[in-house]
Amino acid sequence: MNKTTYLYKLARNPRPVVVDFWAPWCGPCKMVKPVLEKLSKEYANKVDLWQINADDNQELLQELGIRGIPTLIVYRKGEEILRSVGAKPESALRNLFADLSEGKTPESPGIPLGQRIFRLVAGGLLAAWAWSSDANLLGLALGGIILFSAVYDRCPIWRALTKFLKARQAKA
Repeated sequence: MNKTTYLYKLARNPRPVVVDFWAPWCGPCKMVKPVLEKLSKEYANKVDLWQINADDNQELLQELGIRGIPTLIVYRKGEEILRSVGAKPESALRNLFADLSEGKTPESPGIPLGQRIFRLVAGGLLAAWAWSSDANLLGLALGGIILFSAVYDRCPIWRALTKFLKARQAKA
């Protein structure tokens, strides 16, 4: 399937669509697949699930900028509203389907708490070390980047900027 056909089918679909990009050799994909299929049955005629084998559609993955699997992309009226990479727990997936069935825009699950704390501590320690060693600019920059990676998904400026860039890219 190419991107044009994919987007055409999405635009014609009357319900929200959760697209699961998976591969048969992917362990996390195998864990998520039965949960998605169960939720698809529970929310039949409210939310559609499309499962696309990454191995058979590598050109589409490249065109959509998918670099890891499993990747879920959620669409409403042909427009991407959420992208999530990696296996998610059943509770998060259930919330996703419930929100979509009720017409709500689902929130991105964001970074797991443990990873967020690790990034904050690592970035803070690196920045503190760089500052104490005669303001090592490279160390300060790396520490700042790591710190930002822990909070970027909650930053309203970052959200506005990425929304603007996505809209601009869609027009191009």
